Amino acid sequence: MKKLQIGLLVFIICLVAVSGCTSSNTTSSNNSTSSNSSSSNASASNDVNIVVNYAGSWAVDVSGPFGYRSLSGTGDQTNSIGSVSGSVTAAARKTEGGNGVLTVSITKGGKTLASQSTSAPWGGATAVATGI
Repeated sequence: MKKLQIGLLVFIICLVAVSGCTSSNTTSSNNSTSSNSSSSNASASNDVNIVVNYAGSWAVDVSGPFGYRSLSGTGDQTNSIGSVSGSVTAAARKTEGGNGVLTVSITKGGKTLASQSTSAPWGGATAVATGI
C-alpha cells in the first residue's frame, strides 16, 4: 500500500511538471494538516486559500514561492496559505478509492483563481494559479 501511495505521489508530481498545469492565479503559504468535515481555517481577504470539496479522504501538495506544503483531511475544507505573490500549484488526490467528485480550488478574496476536478477512484486533480 505504501509503495502505491509513493508511486501515486511521484506520478502526480511528474504530471504537474510535464503538463504545465491549467487555470488561474494564486497566492500565499502555510502548512497545516486537518481532518474535520466542512472545516475552515481561512483568514484575511488577501490570503490565498486551498479549497477541497470531497466527501472522502484526500491529500493536497501545495507549492509556490513559499516552498512546499502538504495538507490532508476528510470532507470539505478550506485552508489558508497566507499572502502569496507569484504562482501556486495545488495537486490533490483521493487517498481511498472513492467514486465521488474531488475538486481542488485556489481562491483569494472570495474569487476562484483556479479549479480542477476528478471523479476517478484514486484520482488526482491539479489546479494552478499564476500572476497572483
